[in-house]
Amino acid sequence: MIDKNIIKSTMSDRLKEIDEFVDTFIPNDTINKLIKKYNEELEDFKYIDMVGLFSVLKLKGQIRYISRYDKQLRYGGLLIKIYQKNNDWYAILKQSSGKKYHISFNNNYIFYKESKHKTKDDLIREWSECFIADCKRGDYEII
Repeated sequence: MIDKNIIKSTMSDRLKEIDEFVDTFIPNDTINKLIKKYNEELEDFKYIDMVGLFSVLKLKGQIRYISRYDKQLRYGGLLIKIYQKNNDWYAILKQSSGKKYHISFNNNYIFYKESKHKTKDDLIREWSECFIADCKRGDYEII
């Protein structure tokens, strides 16, 4: 088997750029191993692999993240703010204890689960559907 590092050392700068570009399209084995390792803890969570997706996450969703340095899962908390500072994206998470944490997209593997809380529109829609069903059954007189 040929050592990839030996081959890279003999490449020109242009070939190294092309090789790094191709490496970005190869599936990330590290993240796949981590997802398998923490399969139960990340069951309903979606992996956020691009900063474009991270920057538009809905607030009030739940975040869990794995540090890129120690590869340990952290339970994070409720997403309350996303902001950009010095060309890096950050999220502010709030835990049930009241503590707030700032996490960087570049330093962590981010996993997100959308909040299941019902909005006012959802509640009104459910109430309307129940009311209409009651009317059709004859529970109310329509004048």
